[in-house]
Amino acid sequence: MDRKTLAVFFALVLWLGMVVPTYAGSHKKSYLLRFAHGLPTTHDVAENFQFFKSLVETSSDHRLKVRLFPSGQLVNDKGLLQAVRTGAVDAGAVYAFYVEPIVPAFGLFTTPLVYDGTEQTIDAIEGRVGDLFFEALRKKGYVPLGWVVWPLETTGIESNAPVHVPLDLKGKVIRPLSPETVLYLQTYGQAQAAFVSGAELYTAIQRGTIDGSISSFDHAVTRKLSEVSPYFCVLPGVNVAHDIIFINRRVYRRLPPDLQQVLVEAARQTQRHSYAVGRKVVADMTIQANRVLKEVYYPTADDLALWHADLDRFFKAALKDNPEALALVMSERERMGKSK
Repeated sequence: MDRKTLAVFFALVLWLGMVVPTYAGSHKKSYLLRFAHGLPTTHDVAENFQFFKSLVETSSDHRLKVRLFPSGQLVNDKGLLQAVRTGAVDAGAVYAFYVEPIVPAFGLFTTPLVYDGTEQTIDAIEGRVGDLFFEALRKKGYVPLGWVVWPLETTGIESNAPVHVPLDLKGKVIRPLSPETVLYLQTYGQAQAAFVSGAELYTAIQRGTIDGSISSFDHAVTRKLSEVSPYFCVLPGVNVAHDIIFINRRVYRRLPPDLQQVLVEAARQTQRHSYAVGRKVVADMTIQANRVLKEVYYPTADDLALWHADLDRFFKAALKDNPEALALVMSERERMGKSK
C-alpha cells in the first residue's frame, strides 16, 4: 500500500470514527410527546389512548415516550385542535365535530342520523371518506394518524323526563354537539338548544339551566349524568363522536423516520383496537346504563319513523351552506341504500 493510499485509508477510518458514533447517538436519542385529550381516565374509550401510549413506547424501545394529559388538563376539547397546530401541545385526540370549522367536509359526521350503526362509519373512515378527511387535514397543516371509534349503538338523548318521540322534546332545552343538531332538535322536536361544555353539563342539568343532552351510555355512567337526567332515549347516529389522533407537523418532522413509522403503525393498531373496545362498551355499558337510569327507551318502528322522517330534506336544509358536506352525506346515503 503506497503512502497516498494509506493516507486516504486513515482519513476514511477517522471520518467513520466521527460519523458513526454521531449517527448512533442520534438513533438512540429519546423524545417526549405531550398527548392531550378530554376524557377522564375512567372512561372506557380513554383506554384506547393508554393502549396507544404503551404501543408507541414498546415499539420504539422507549426512545419515544408519550405523556398523557386526560380530562382537558392542558387545554379543553374545543381548543385542542389549535393547540396542536401551534405546538402548545405536541399531539392529541380531538372529536370529529370540532374539525368542521376548518374542514367543512366533516359536516358529514356532525349531521345527525346520516348513519345508524358503527360499522357504517367504519366503512366510511376506512374508505374514500377517511382518505378525503385526512388529506384535507394535511393541507391545513396537521398530521392525522388514525381514528378512535365510539359506538353509535349507545348514543341518544338523555333527559330529566321521558323522551320517546320527537315532540316529547317540545319546549325543552337540550345540549347539542353541532349546529346541524341544533336545527334537528328545532325541526323535529320544537326544542331549544344550549351549548354547554362537558365539564359544566352535570351542573347545568342539576340547576335546570338545560333539560338534557345529546349523550351516550358512557356519559350517563362515568360522568354520572344519570343522577340528574335519568331518562335515556336510544337513537343510534344522533351523534358521531369519533376521535382523530393527530400530531403537530413540526414535531412529527423532527422525529427520525423510524419513529414516525412507529407512530403511524401504533395509530393504525389503536384504531383497530378501538373497534373491539367499542363492541365491549356496547355490551358493558348497556348493562350498567340499565342499572343507573330510570328508563332506557328503545324507540319502536313507528317511533323511529318519526325521528327519521324526510331526512334527505333535513340534510339539504342543514347543509345548504356547506355543499361539500352535503355532497358527502348524499353520497354516503346512496352507498348505504338509504337515499330516497
